[in-house]
Amino acid sequence: MITAETARFILRPFAAQDIDFLDELHSDPLVMRYLTGRVRSHDENLVNLKKLFDLEEEHGIGQRLVIRKEDNKPVGRCGMSFFYGTEEKGTTAYYLDEKMLPDGATSFRMFELGYTFLRQEWGKGYATEAAAAMRDYGLNIQKLPEIHSVIMQENVGSVAVAEKIGAKRLGECRLLGNPSWDYLSQVSFGKPKNIEEEA
Repeated sequence: MITAETARFILRPFAAQDIDFLDELHSDPLVMRYLTGRVRSHDENLVNLKKLFDLEEEHGIGQRLVIRKEDNKPVGRCGMSFFYGTEEKGTTAYYLDEKMLPDGATSFRMFELGYTFLRQEWGKGYATEAAAAMRDYGLNIQKLPEIHSVIMQENVGSVAVAEKIGAKRLGECRLLGNPSWDYLSQVSFGKPKNIEEEA
C-alpha cells in the first residue's frame, strides 16, 4: 500500500521483509549519531519494526520506507512517530518513548516528523522531498492539527530539511539531553519553495 508518491520515490509502510534494510541503515554510526548515539543490533531493529507495526495498527501513523523509483531500491525512512515532552528546568525536554520520561513527570504527546537516509544517499535532496510528502500527507490526508520536528542543533543537515519544507522554528528545547530545535508544520504554512534542493 502506497502512502505517498513523489517524483523520485514511493513511500509505503514497513513490512516484515524490510528488516534487512533497517539492519543496514541502523548499523552506520554516522547515520545513528543524532538518533540514539549508537548503532542498533538486529534484535533491537526487530523491536523497532514491531513498534512501527503497532503505531500503524493503533494510530495510523509511522515511518515509511522510502523506495527510489529508478531502481526500486530502499534508501531511507521518513514519517511520523510520537515524541513525549515534559518541562525540565524551564525548558521543554523530549523523549522518544514514554518509558524514558523521568519518574513522576507530567508529559504531553505530539506528532513528530523524522527522516533518516543511508549515508551514501546524503546530499541529493532525498530527505527534503520525502519529508515534504509526509508532511503534506499528515496535514492534508490524516488531518493532523500540527506536526513537529525536534532536531539536535548539531544536526545541520536535518535542520536544513525542516527549513526547506517550510517548518517554523519555535525555539530551543532538549532531545535526549542535547540542545535541540523544535520545528512546527501546520497547513497555513504552505509548501516549500523547492523540494528538489539538496538536503
